[in-house]
Amino acid sequence: MAGRIPQQFIDDLLARTDVVDVIDSLLPLKKKGANYSACCPFHNEKTPSFTVSQDKQFYHCFGCGVSGSAIGFLMDYSHLGFVEAVEELASRAGVEVQREQGFEASKPIRDLIPLRELNERVSEFFQQQLRQHAASNVAKEYLKNRGLTGDIAKTFQLGFAPPGWDNLLSSLGQDESSLALLQELGLIVSNDNNKTYDRFRERIIFPIRNKRGQTIGFGGRILDSGEPKYLNSPETPLYHKGREVYGLYEALKSSSKIQRLILVEGYLDVISLAQHGLNNVVAALGTAITREQIDLLFRSVSELVICMDGDSAGQKAAWRAIVNALPALRNGRQIKVLLLAQGQDPDSLIREEGVESFTQGVESASPLSSYFFDYLAEQHPLDGIEGRAAFVEQARPLLNTLPAGAFAEMMKKQLALLTQTDLAAEPRIDNNRFPMSRRGGYGQSKKKPSLIRLLISTVLHEPQLAASISLGEPWLSLNIPGMPVLKQLLVALNNEASLSPAMLLERIRGSENERTINSLFSEEKLMAGDALEHEMFGAIERLKEQAKQARLDELLAKSGDLSESERLEFRELIK
Repeated sequence: MAGRIPQQFIDDLLARTDVVDVIDSLLPLKKKGANYSACCPFHNEKTPSFTVSQDKQFYHCFGCGVSGSAIGFLMDYSHLGFVEAVEELASRAGVEVQREQGFEASKPIRDLIPLRELNERVSEFFQQQLRQHAASNVAKEYLKNRGLTGDIAKTFQLGFAPPGWDNLLSSLGQDESSLALLQELGLIVSNDNNKTYDRFRERIIFPIRNKRGQTIGFGGRILDSGEPKYLNSPETPLYHKGREVYGLYEALKSSSKIQRLILVEGYLDVISLAQHGLNNVVAALGTAITREQIDLLFRSVSELVICMDGDSAGQKAAWRAIVNALPALRNGRQIKVLLLAQGQDPDSLIREEGVESFTQGVESASPLSSYFFDYLAEQHPLDGIEGRAAFVEQARPLLNTLPAGAFAEMMKKQLALLTQTDLAAEPRIDNNRFPMSRRGGYGQSKKKPSLIRLLISTVLHEPQLAASISLGEPWLSLNIPGMPVLKQLLVALNNEASLSPAMLLERIRGSENERTINSLFSEEKLMAGDALEHEMFGAIERLKEQAKQARLDELLAKSGDLSESERLEFRELIK
């Protein structure tokens, strides 16, 4: 299993794969002209705007902007990682995934299977202790007092770490290899006196599973008045607390049609709400909610409701979550905030007031737009110039992190209205990108497309036409908007005339320009056949002329101090 997946294997796999077959097996498609369509699975809509092109081997939604190849669809729809998606396509194609040998020899790829298997054995050990250990009655009584049944404990695989220093150690640390793995997983700890003991002792154990159901870590709640109240696994090769959430696997397993997730603070909030029939609840893992966690959740649903505890710490956590979520709020995604009263948490609220009351609160939760401005107004009163200025200074940089679109523009207009400022006075940032249309495409105006945009479109739609362009050609050094995008595509193309558009797009996955390139690719071809080839070479000739003129201007600027070679170059240029 060591080694990365070669690019050639990915290209060959995509060549064997029909994106229409892949998507249609998971989402029924209807033929519509040359393409196929369906209602988008990534946001709610009544009129289909999700289009699949068999010719391009590419999908695109004109409603929310998602797009990609067969690999990208499996990643987004089935919640798979890149390697998992490649493995799934390989399985469908009946081929074995190839891996490069000797990749990064100084830092070999780690086989994590022994760690995963040990984590599962540890989880089973803790569950067995909850069922059978003589001291587990106090844990069972605690769970019963919280209104939790044996069935819900089984669903979440709850366990018990008994009193004592070496219960887990003596059961599963039988040899040096096991001891080393337990230590790496943070399940046993060694002190300065070289004494090794169990990390979790006399605690209720909450196994933490990733979206595939694999146990990656553990959380433990103390059963007496000791500290810390909650203790979690440290960072390990399997567990990265800022990238995972608790309860996501259970939520996704409960229904394939979940459209909304409720994000709460604690393990017991998740389990208590599930006990009352609310299975779409997840929790952060003892840390500030990160952008990675927000992205993870939005890959499964289109709406998040943030419901932190009603104390000061909980409300600060809600605000931090909103700040980190702003860059992820592309079209079709929505966030609301459910504010609880001081001293309340989701568990206590649902036990005291019932499911109906909590559900009504979720339905009437504040939209992000309202919460954002209300929160800042509490920090910076708007009845004076000083307060309004401070309000703007805090709000404007945050709103600038929103993806371009109608929502971002309306939020900025609301900021101007509330603070009595001129929206036009806001400094604009030139990102050296193409102007975006309202639908997320680039340059969709009535003006004739720029030379660079025409070339990028050609490379994307007809890679074989552009395979003859050499990266050493002088015109590629022109400092004009879009040139970095074009050069990145040419580097990815690598003069391979046989690449399909889907193969080319996979080669730029994860790059800085991925979003720009996907948006350009989602547009229809500007022209086809001989006309496209003629226009491409015509555009290259005009860019060559621009490069020639730019070099002439450069030489003229230093005409009094030209070297002999520069004089010869100058004479050639003016012929």
